[in-house]
Amino acid sequence: MGEKDEQTMSRQELADYLTSLGEQLRQGAFSAQGRHWTVPDDLFVRMEFKEKKGHLGAKLSWSWSSLGDYDQAARQEVSRGQDSLKTLKKRLGAGFKALQQVVSQGGFPETRTLEDFVASSRAFAAMAEPEWETAMQEYLDHLANLEHAVANRQQEVMLHELRDLQNCMATCHREFKSGSKNRG
Repeated sequence: MGEKDEQTMSRQELADYLTSLGEQLRQGAFSAQGRHWTVPDDLFVRMEFKEKKGHLGAKLSWSWSSLGDYDQAARQEVSRGQDSLKTLKKRLGAGFKALQQVVSQGGFPETRTLEDFVASSRAFAAMAEPEWETAMQEYLDHLANLEHAVANRQQEVMLHELRDLQNCMATCHREFKSGSKNRG
């Protein structure tokens, strides 16, 4: 899924829409964008209300595992994808640690070490969910800058890009964890 819908509605239109969503949740069946899901009794819910400089913003999100609506083969495919993503993430973490170790000693990474890290990063980006696209592109941009800095032996730029990559990874991890607390 991952599509956003932004529009202007009247107060009454929004209330009707929210009422319709509430009824679907109450009945345990949810439909959106031509798909239908079974709603479990317990959901992960995030509510945020924020008033700043005369503007009130409200965010409401909820999530649950939709694997129960998949057939057995599809559930197994999702599970394999999650397992391979975990494996790739571990390889990516180990590669980053190897880069940091070399750089912390004032050196430049060996070609093979950098190539392995770049390959793992690109493979991870290819498996990323569509809603991660912007964050992954920022990460890939820093990765390209890191490659350029290493190729041109620019120590300060390399250090800067490694910090930026670490920040990207930490932010992505934090957002993924907070958004997946009650998923499958």
